[in-house]
Amino acid sequence: MLILSANGSNSGRTPHHILVRKLALELMDAVLESLGLDQACLLEKLEEGIQLMAMNCYQTSQHLHDCTFGMPPHSDYGCLTILFQSCEGLEIIDRSNGNWKAVPETPESLHVHIGDHLEVLSNGRYKSVVHRVVYNSRCRRISIASIQGLSMDQKVITAEELVDEKHPTAYKDTSFREFLQYLLSTDYANGVSYIDSLRIFNP
Repeated sequence: MLILSANGSNSGRTPHHILVRKLALELMDAVLESLGLDQACLLEKLEEGIQLMAMNCYQTSQHLHDCTFGMPPHSDYGCLTILFQSCEGLEIIDRSNGNWKAVPETPESLHVHIGDHLEVLSNGRYKSVVHRVVYNSRCRRISIASIQGLSMDQKVITAEELVDEKHPTAYKDTSFREFLQYLLSTDYANGVSYIDSLRIFNP
């Protein structure tokens, strides 16, 4: 997960979704370069893709009874998720030991999460961020998540440049439509992982 300062980035009052979209494309350009992939081709597909904006409001825990989690553990579908949160409440899992870690409150910042798309594309070199939301005891939490992905029926496949004898293809192909069908057929709201269903083996 990456945290970027948003201070002073919108003095001209450009709409949030336009700024976030531009940032996502710049970040993906850097990611693709780090993987040694064809940036022009893949960025064009992303530019033609979708941006989903999800806005959530989580009440303080003192107003709730027997409820701890505002959002169960999950990873996001898409290449990148760019998230704004008004106060603490986000937790990510430490893959090295399985423990949950609270994401510190960083005023005027954006959080960048790797999504399932990018894990598949990179053949596991980048891992999607498993995260959850816990209710905050001192303030109501507002979050704005921008999920960046390919178009509805555009297949996400592992880049052939990242496949060899030592690194065989570790994931099945997928599309956003297939993800939506998966949502309708599983208990995704209770933490069932979509990326786990795509793994042929754990790279």
